[in-house]
Amino acid sequence: MIFYLLFYYFEAKLFSIMPESWVRKRQLIKFRKTFEWARENSPFYRELYKKAGILKLKIKNFEDVKKVPTVTKEMILEHKKEYILTTKLTNKLVHTSSSGSTGKPFDVYWTRKEYFKSYVRTFLALPFYNPLQSFVFIGLFKQKEEIERASFIAFCQQYLKLFQRENYSVITPFNTIVNSLKDRRIGILSSTNSCLYLLVEELKKQGLKLNVKYVVVSGETLADDLRTDLKIYLNSKVIDVYGCTELTSMAWSIADTTIYNYALNSVLPEYINSKQVNGETYADFVFTNFVNRTMPFIRYKVGDHVVPPGNSKQMGKISGRADDIMELNNGRRVFMYQLYIFFNPIGGFVQYKFLQKKDKTIVFQAICKIGVDKQKLEQKLIKTWSENYGNHPFKVEFKNELPINKYSGKFKRVEVEKNDYCPV
Repeated sequence: MIFYLLFYYFEAKLFSIMPESWVRKRQLIKFRKTFEWARENSPFYRELYKKAGILKLKIKNFEDVKKVPTVTKEMILEHKKEYILTTKLTNKLVHTSSSGSTGKPFDVYWTRKEYFKSYVRTFLALPFYNPLQSFVFIGLFKQKEEIERASFIAFCQQYLKLFQRENYSVITPFNTIVNSLKDRRIGILSSTNSCLYLLVEELKKQGLKLNVKYVVVSGETLADDLRTDLKIYLNSKVIDVYGCTELTSMAWSIADTTIYNYALNSVLPEYINSKQVNGETYADFVFTNFVNRTMPFIRYKVGDHVVPPGNSKQMGKISGRADDIMELNNGRRVFMYQLYIFFNPIGGFVQYKFLQKKDKTIVFQAICKIGVDKQKLEQKLIKTWSENYGNHPFKVEFKNELPINKYSGKFKRVEVEKNDYCPV
């Protein structure tokens, strides 16, 4: 495993220093191999390419790449997992779950070697990271730790004291987090847009500042005002790590900029259907994942939008998901990653969101699984809300669909109803 990952790391470094023409040639070779592997081993892709009349297509140039049909999450969800995968579905595979921000959530499967390449990409994104020093993480970490326990990472953490994390749950009060972090020199603090926003709010409330060298933001689109606040209240440089469940840690911003480097040996990015949004040119982001041969994503339309870059070795400004933060009558602030802990285990639905009406009522909207007793499910949801958030007005609505925003290609999992609407 370790030598396999070291090879991947040095290959990525080689791609980063070589000329653009050299990189494009190798990316084309990788695309051809990925295309042929999926065609031969995945029933889904074989049937897709047969219907498109490209079953015998030879990928010789990037014009040939454009002949390959794009794939969406909805297309994949129409089929059983075994129909998508290129290997048998066993408990040896690692699976991670998507959030469902562009549609229904679904599981992505990897071999352990494929999965742990994401850790290597973290090293590429954070060349200053010292594995001997613990970094601070605020967020959801249980799934990651469960996967790590059965891997060499657990050995490194326990016996070599490498890759240590100082974890704070999303349900930890932010005044507790601030009191723990103040008056310290922190190398790296990693979290989501929502968590960092509330951390900054708590710092403002207490009239404090932290001393953090680098803040790493992931999971949501980084807002410009938050970027500014992080520099002021955490005294830090800001790095935005972009990815999705289908390929985590895919790209990362150069510190304090909106220019992104990406893992050149791991993905082929494409930008299609350009349009003007608020005076900027955005395009639909399509990518091919070279890492995951177990569950291929070839010309996959993820639902995010990107400002097309000036050269193929970089990516431009990214517009993806950005959830709102709800405020309850008692002043408590609530965001998606907290709600996920309490509501996701209930089950019984394939997709859900929280909508806060203008009168502050919280509405849980969900698409139920077939055959679910809606009355019992509603009772569980109301009880869960009451136990964790008190008597703030809450109700449940079952829907046949949750509309995707036509501008962003997504819906907010937590949305506060407003009079004004910003399309990006």
